[in-house]
Amino acid sequence: MTISLANRFQTYVAHQLPRVLTQLDRDPDSPTFGCFDRHYWHYKIRDFPSTILQQGIFTLEAIRQGWVALPSTETIDPWCVGAVNALARQVDRQGRVDEYYPFEAGYPPAAFGLYAAGRVLLDWQQHAPHLLPQVHQAPLRRLAHHLAQRVEQGATNQQAAGLAGLALAARAGLLPHQAERIAVLATQMFQAQHPEGWFNEYGGPDFGYLTVTLDALVDYYDATGDDRAIAASDRAIHFLAQLVGSDGRLPSTLNSRNTDYVVPYGLVRAAQRNPTAAWLVATLFRDLDGPTHFLWSTDDRYLCHYIFASIVRSLPYLETLRSAQPPDLPKTTWLAGCGYWIFRPPQATWTAFVAARKGGLVRIHRQAEPPVLDHGWRIVKNGDIWTTNWWSADWQIQYDGDRLHLSGQCQQTQFHTPSPWKNGVLRLLAWGLRQRLIPLLKQVMIFRSGQQTGPLYERTLTIDERGMHLHDRFAPHPGARAIASPRQNLRHVASADSFHREELRAPLNDPGTALALDTAQVIHTQWPPADQPPTEGMRIE
Repeated sequence: MTISLANRFQTYVAHQLPRVLTQLDRDPDSPTFGCFDRHYWHYKIRDFPSTILQQGIFTLEAIRQGWVALPSTETIDPWCVGAVNALARQVDRQGRVDEYYPFEAGYPPAAFGLYAAGRVLLDWQQHAPHLLPQVHQAPLRRLAHHLAQRVEQGATNQQAAGLAGLALAARAGLLPHQAERIAVLATQMFQAQHPEGWFNEYGGPDFGYLTVTLDALVDYYDATGDDRAIAASDRAIHFLAQLVGSDGRLPSTLNSRNTDYVVPYGLVRAAQRNPTAAWLVATLFRDLDGPTHFLWSTDDRYLCHYIFASIVRSLPYLETLRSAQPPDLPKTTWLAGCGYWIFRPPQATWTAFVAARKGGLVRIHRQAEPPVLDHGWRIVKNGDIWTTNWWSADWQIQYDGDRLHLSGQCQQTQFHTPSPWKNGVLRLLAWGLRQRLIPLLKQVMIFRSGQQTGPLYERTLTIDERGMHLHDRFAPHPGARAIASPRQNLRHVASADSFHREELRAPLNDPGTALALDTAQVIHTQWPPADQPPTEGMRIE
């Protein structure tokens, strides 16, 4: 018996719904009633609630509207109102909210918080007007006015959520007389979309955050009717479709921000009219009901954040998708803007992906077999650590059709371990600097500009129907050792680093021992497709 896509979604929701509702303070007599930050209201190991988690409002609204099958929902109306009012309680007098530390005044919690509240309040005007008088709207108005004065340029998914939140808030009556400002922000965002279809996420494309952007574009369009949102969505969908491998999976480790998931709501809504979007939904979520699907590894925070919300909001639309139509793709695709090289041999049993702007990182996706993986290199010396696995515009790249060459110095990185005194200093700085502190923290934990201080590294790749050949060269760096990098990337991204079964596989470029860089090292790696003799291997010269 064939299981429908809608049933697969419902199975996933049935398994995961208790995890999300456990995050909610459901006691109506509690002063924190409606709060979705369990670490705050229940464990009491945080002294403030993380506002971004109030996107759990979307799950409660899905239950209220009957999209999620439950035997009884008699208490759901108070929970819905309690969640919106819990968000309102978290807004300070200037309209600011926090996510990771007190006094943060972060853009993401403001954007995603207003997005969730604006959407449900607008829906309640039509479906549940009896709930509106119970909502504390004055703090939400402050939040909307504060957000309207902010812009996030580095992470477009946040700006998209903010834009959708402002448009929804305006329609819901929380933000009067701001139509011109919303129009300016919308124009800025649509003009920022790269011609290849992706939006900037700290320097390049990121599949996970691109689908979060698609979710927001749908709601922005619902609130405004702005056809630019439809055109932008279709360009993004085409970009994603080019990157699906022969195994039906996206090459997630190529992402600029290292996410290893995608969310479905924007794709599902687009699939009502776009057959390529319908193909993406059917392909990427075909096994959502099984624990090997990538979304089952999501931690509680991001499940409650936007991932589960996107799942449950998709439910009413899954029976009305267009007929799926896979894209007609060429054998070779070179996306110069983001530095992706994609190769599909005529027999289509495998797909090779290379991320030139991420140090030449390689993935080979195979039908009915695990992918072949190369995560680049790490170099260690006296406690210092450098990596080739780093998204950067500093890589020098040359592509000539069947050969790719890149070179540059390895990026210095470090691990950040929290401690009480570090958190104390952070709070003092945040109290004085507010949102002005955020760019400084991003520089330390994410961008690390000007830290290309490691050994010179060169990688040359050739790909044809017979397979792939890698030629790596490290210049001398006395006292340093090179080792094959694990799957983890050292650029800090909160939503990244979910467990993946790929972590249990040895990388293609693993030499089995550390390579001393007292002299230059040259490494040749060759991979044949699965239907060729097993000559896969490595030799070091």
